[in-house]
Parts: sequence; C-alpha cells; structure tokens
Amino acid sequence: MNVLIIGGTRFLGAAIARELRARNHRVTLLHRGRTEGDTPMDAEHILCDARDRAQVEPQLRKGWDAAIDTILQARDLDWYLPLLRESTGQLVHCGSTGVYAPMRALPAREEDPTPCPEALGGFGEKLAQDEALLAFHRDTGFRVCSLRASNIFGAGDVPLDGWGARNPAWFGRVARHEEIWIPNDGRALLQPVHTSDLARGFCDVLECERAAGQIYNLSSDRAVTINEYVETVKDLLKSTSPVRYVPMEAILSTGKANDAGIRFLCEHMSIDSGKARRDFGYGPRIGVREGLQDSLAWMRSRELLE
Repeated sequence: MNVLIIGGTRFLGAAIARELRARNHRVTLLHRGRTEGDTPMDAEHILCDARDRAQVEPQLRKGWDAAIDTILQARDLDWYLPLLRESTGQLVHCGSTGVYAPMRALPAREEDPTPCPEALGGFGEKLAQDEALLAFHRDTGFRVCSLRASNIFGAGDVPLDGWGARNPAWFGRVARHEEIWIPNDGRALLQPVHTSDLARGFCDVLECERAAGQIYNLSSDRAVTINEYVETVKDLLKSTSPVRYVPMEAILSTGKANDAGIRFLCEHMSIDSGKARRDFGYGPRIGVREGLQDSLAWMRSRELLE
C-alpha cells in the first residue's frame, strides 16, 4: 500500500511511519522540514506547508492508496477532502477522546455525549474535525474514519505530568526528590495510550472495510488514578518526593498551572476501546508503567530530567 502521512516527522506521525514500513508499505511524509523525527530511512519526503493549498494540491493529485492525517483542522479538511476523494482510497484522521469530557458515564464510548466546554481545553475543534469527516462521508461515500486517541505517551515527547501539562520541570522536581503537589485527592482517572499501540491501530484500520464513516476510541486497556500514575513515576525515578494533596483551585491560584490542563486532569478519563477491538482487532500491549519507563528514558536521553 502507498500511504501518505500528513504531518509525519514527530511523535505519533513518526511512529505510524515506522509501523507502516515494518509492514512493508510504502511511506511518504508531507511536512515542512522543520523537525527531524525518528522516521524510516527509506521514507519519501514532500517538503511543503500542509495548510498551503497551492503547495499541497499537486502533491495530493499524485494518487495514494491511503492518507493518514495527524495535524489537520476542520477548515483544512474542507478543501482536503474533495481533493483526496479524487486521488486517494481513504483517509484516517487522528481525533481525541478529550471531546467526551466531562464524562457522564465511565468508560466513554463512541456514542456518548461530546460537550467540549472551553474550560476543559476547548476540544470543540477536534469535534468539528470529526463532524466534517462524517458529513463528507455521508454526502459522497468517500472512505474516512477518525481514531480518537487518549493522552499519548512514549519516546518522542514529554508525558502528561501531575498537573495536566507536559512540563519537564515537574518530572525534574520528582527526580530531585522535591515535594510535589497532587490536585484534590488524586483519585481522578487517566488512561494514557502508548504511541506504538496507536500506530498499530492506525495501520490495522487501513485494512478494515467496515471502518468507513466510523469513529473509534483508541486507548490502553485500563485507567489508573493520578495517585497511581504519580507513584509509578516516583518508583521509576527512584524518588522519595513527599506528596501533598492541594485543592485544584489553590494550585491555580499560584499562577504556575495551566487552567484548562489541570481542570481536564481532574475530570475522570476512562476510555472504552471495545468497538475498535471488535472491528479491526485493536489490542493495546503497553501499560502505564512500561509506557512511562519508555517516556522517561527518552527524557533522560534528551537531558530533560535536570
């Protein structure tokens, strides 16, 4: 299969590219050339701005068996989709399980409400992307699907920290055995997913005919509490950091936390990936401990744990 990845040089896009090549698919990466990711040596590269129609249109018209998108917004999809329909077999898009927050029931399923309040990070844009995809599929029959990922970790980026951001300084505090604050009682749930599990899901769904016009959740097998997540980080870093439980609003009053990030963290995030398991055999292999170990090893290699 000849696959175009739109935004494929860092983190998730690079992981998908590696998985595609491991399956002997041909991979082309469309990007601006500003990031040197861990991409396959024999991948082809198209250097252009993915949001510049004049640059992108002739590239899309070359024809592809499939395209995978990790970066496009709803306004981009408005003109991408008609072009892809003319020259490409299908489009797989990266969505977000953030659209379910605040959840009314656990675990979240694809048919659940998607409130997207601005106070929890403004996932309305991600929802608009999904809506644009499904509307185009209904109108034209073009094969599209959206894979809603929970928060992603693994080598290639800083994992979620204990305040709902991706701040290396938080992990540095743990590594230095300094006191860390956990919001509220630390019992809110989170369910990160490893990049390699996501990459397998993106590749598997390309072979699934019934995925056309569908949305799928992709996450790890089980959720953990913030407490368990933090204790795992401490254990992996051999840290003796004392923990203090502090009301979320008190943490926000320090001016050191991102408002939407910590509010989102304090909502329960528990995701059901059963639909993906039934339709195309999705089966995450990497749990929280192994995923954090991978993330922290990457941070050490980049000297981000100072």
